Amino acid sequence: MLFRSILFLFLLLSSTAILYGTALNIRTVRDLAETSMESTALALSTSAESALRSGGSRAEGEARNILSDRVVAYAMVAREDGTIVLHTNPGMVGGNIREAGLGEWLRSGKTFGRRIVLGTGLPAYEFNYLLHGRGEEPEILRLVLHTTRVDRILSDARRMWWIVGGVLVLLWAVGIALDRMFARHLRLEAQVERRERLALIGQMTATLSHEIRNALGSIKGFAQWVDERVETADPKKKGLAAVLQGTMRIESLVNDLLLFSREETYSVEPVDVGALAHESMAGEISGWKGEVELDPGKGTAVLADPEKLRRVLANGIRNAIQSMGERGHLRIVVGTDDRGVEIRIEDSGPGIPESEMPRLFTPFHTTKADGTGLGLAYSKKTVEGMNGEIDLTNRRETAGAVLTILLPNAG
Repeated sequence: MLFRSILFLFLLLSSTAILYGTALNIRTVRDLAETSMESTALALSTSAESALRSGGSRAEGEARNILSDRVVAYAMVAREDGTIVLHTNPGMVGGNIREAGLGEWLRSGKTFGRRIVLGTGLPAYEFNYLLHGRGEEPEILRLVLHTTRVDRILSDARRMWWIVGGVLVLLWAVGIALDRMFARHLRLEAQVERRERLALIGQMTATLSHEIRNALGSIKGFAQWVDERVETADPKKKGLAAVLQGTMRIESLVNDLLLFSREETYSVEPVDVGALAHESMAGEISGWKGEVELDPGKGTAVLADPEKLRRVLANGIRNAIQSMGERGHLRIVVGTDDRGVEIRIEDSGPGIPESEMPRLFTPFHTTKADGTGLGLAYSKKTVEGMNGEIDLTNRRETAGAVLTILLPNAG
């Protein structure tokens, strides 16, 4: 959980820094581009102004040469009343720009530039410069510059958003992959630890179980011998029956312990789950008065140890019947998906309390009065040993529980 929080914080801070840096760079490029256009226009304006101040017959020609730079769309000089006295297109001289507020602007003496669109539809930059020293009347020098190069630079800068977007997607994809790899690593560590713990428990229980079974065999044999020789009416008969019942209960527990604790070997082969489920169900529902439904599916062969899978299915069906009592609805469904073959054993019992969910597959934990708490633990151990998955949850649509077993498809 700490790793996930640190990873998320790193991704968030990195993404924020990249986005902020990109926005700052693009804004810087835009400001530099605007400054570059203004500087170019100002340099041309001051050069033209110097040429016009020099006077003489060649002054206007020199100014026109300066203003005929390739970045200039057109340039002109106009008086306060709008009359054009100089233009890069000689045919425009003598015309009038008819612009409201021109005289007021000339009197303010301020230089300014702005973005405009030419009559041809192309973008341009208009720079208005106040000429000094040409005469008594103030005059305006207007330069209109092409912005193609600047716009291309700005377009390339804005294209950085796509590159940054790709980088961020890659960064988050790597982050998510790392998170999943770390989570998988933790799961594998937990599985290894659990298997080591179960192996240690298995060694201890196997030794104890053998000792208990030997002692129990003597007690059971002697109790049966005495029971056979005691008359039915004898009060001792009831006590001997309780002893025999207790020894049978201990014997069942010892057998479960030995089964759970031993080191399993698996003879994996293709198994028809539908047929095996029908066989397991037939052996467990004998004498039960509830309803039974079986959907074996099609193409439901799995890679499993048939004997161990039969034991797991029988245990699941037995638990479902015990949870429902004498009557209920037992449903077994076998189907396939992209993960493998799924077996669902559904019952209509009371379901599982939420408080019991985390400990369902823990050895010796049981909700039944006469249970050993090893059935589900053994099923989990066996199914995972066959590279499968097992889960027990409550049904969503109605009351009851569902045991889900997922195994590799033999196809």
